[in-house]
Amino acid sequence: MGQKRLHKGLSFLVLISLFSCGNKEGFDEQKAISKEGLTPKAIVFEVPAQELNNSPQNIFIWLRNNPEYEFSNIFLIATLKVNNEIYIQDTLEYAMTAPDGSWLGKGFTELKENKLWWKEGLVIPQEGPVQIEIAQAMRNNGKPDGVPKLKGIVSLGISIEDQ
Repeated sequence: MGQKRLHKGLSFLVLISLFSCGNKEGFDEQKAISKEGLTPKAIVFEVPAQELNNSPQNIFIWLRNNPEYEFSNIFLIATLKVNNEIYIQDTLEYAMTAPDGSWLGKGFTELKENKLWWKEGLVIPQEGPVQIEIAQAMRNNGKPDGVPKLKGIVSLGISIEDQ
């Protein structure tokens, strides 16, 4: 009898934690990257209008990498489109390792997750469809062409959070 009660209690706690986790405010989406690597082609995120409001919001880029990632930094081109027109476009550089070569980000295994700040306090217009596009823009030193497949990036995502 005690064992059944324990299982029910644990099941209840797991269900409560699943429903209580997660951000009820804002937008969050992650996309898996193929094992071949992240190409320079933009990853597109469609942001539903109901996820936006007229208050200032922060936009973050989420990046998960494993030890196959060969660089100490990453260059990304981030584009916010409103009604299919570019509203904001930035070329961003983020450090991926500390000066001693250890990976930045959170995670207890070889997989590290980085929450990268893109925009702070932005009021996103709601005049039509909203898209966020993220593309990698990495190049090897001394090479004019970009890296065609950036290995070690496992997933890429965005989140829009109320300020």
